[in-house]
Amino acid sequence: MSNINYRGEIMYANVPSMEIAQELLKLSGIRFYGEKLTFQIKTHPTRADPQSNALDLSALTQDNIIRDMGVESLQDSKVFEAILVLAAQLYPDVATVNLANNGLSSLRPVANLGVHFPKLRNLSLMNNNIRDLRELNCLSASGSKVPLSNLCELILQGNPASEAECQRADGGASYVEKVQQRFPTINMLDMNPVTPRAQPGQPAGNSSVQEAPQTLPFPTAQSFSEDQSINELAVAFLAGFFKLYDENRGGLADIYDQGALFSLMVDTTGPTSEFARTNPGSQKRVDFTTYIRISRNLARVKSHQKRIHALVVGKAAVVQTIAQLPPTFHPVQDAQRFSFDAWRIDVNGALQGVAAVTVHGEFTEQQSRNVISFDRSFMLVPAPPGSAAAAMGSPCVVTNDQLTIRRYNGFHSWLPAETQTVGSGPSPALNLTPEQQEMARDV
Repeated sequence: MSNINYRGEIMYANVPSMEIAQELLKLSGIRFYGEKLTFQIKTHPTRADPQSNALDLSALTQDNIIRDMGVESLQDSKVFEAILVLAAQLYPDVATVNLANNGLSSLRPVANLGVHFPKLRNLSLMNNNIRDLRELNCLSASGSKVPLSNLCELILQGNPASEAECQRADGGASYVEKVQQRFPTINMLDMNPVTPRAQPGQPAGNSSVQEAPQTLPFPTAQSFSEDQSINELAVAFLAGFFKLYDENRGGLADIYDQGALFSLMVDTTGPTSEFARTNPGSQKRVDFTTYIRISRNLARVKSHQKRIHALVVGKAAVVQTIAQLPPTFHPVQDAQRFSFDAWRIDVNGALQGVAAVTVHGEFTEQQSRNVISFDRSFMLVPAPPGSAAAAMGSPCVVTNDQLTIRRYNGFHSWLPAETQTVGSGPSPALNLTPEQQEMARDV
């Protein structure tokens, strides 16, 4: 036993293993000097998760053990160094370290993170008192002999330095630039995706190995339609839908089925196209908070109840949910910015035809002016006679609407090779036949 201390009639002591504690528990009930003894096991909460290789060193000044040591400030590098040495001996494969809420104004006390945890990939410095991004130098190649060369995620949110950077007129673009100068491998900054400049273990700007260009076995086509009639239906529907979505979302109630389903998914991974790597709009920090609240990203939402709750059911609920999303503008007059596929689906037992339309494109948030890429999949059925959709001239109603959004990734990937030039002149307008124009106006 160690650390024996008394509090009234109770004696507390530490034992090195649970096995010893279980053996002592068997002695409960024996008498000592005529008094009956009772043994109880009380475990200390652990700050390490060996399964995920995570180490939680947040709010250490509130830790009872640290308090008992008489430590009042963590600015002394000796204290942190002792903690890191011990943690590294116990958990040498740590990949995630949480240093949030420690009041750190300097990162010198933790400058040896790379020495003790060479596999570190995720680091949180949230809610400290870092006022200058140059404090990061002692963890990077510019100021450390053993930098965090495998770092993929960094959280600086809640520090004066990051707050000041995000308030700049460039929307935080220079903030990302300054951080990536020090950590070129990060792909997540403050829980927002960024495009890494290098892969872990690879120096930034390493161009010694060039990837061979990929060649598709057939020419690139911007869109696909099963036949001309389904193409006309898709073009007319999309033109009318996005006009209502941008200008009168309440009017969407007329073209959603009574039992329509709607779901939204936020893809927070960084844009990967060659265009996005050099486009300022793709690198700009985007606040997806409004969307994430209702996101049904099954890769992140693991709770069955939350998955069910995130699925919006019924026309009224769908229109109400969509109305709460930020106002947008879809540049449908610039046809090259959109790609769609449309085809018929045979449904067993269905008395009417079903059409699937999937569209890829972009929209601009009216207030933030952020340009966002999206994918949207619709399931369409003919408008029932006498319905509001039929009365307004719409040939179909929406039974299922799935929307996925992500940071801007451009539109050049679906352009035919001969048209993949930027700034070569005005883009072609959406080509509609007179009949299609009439249908779009009606919708």
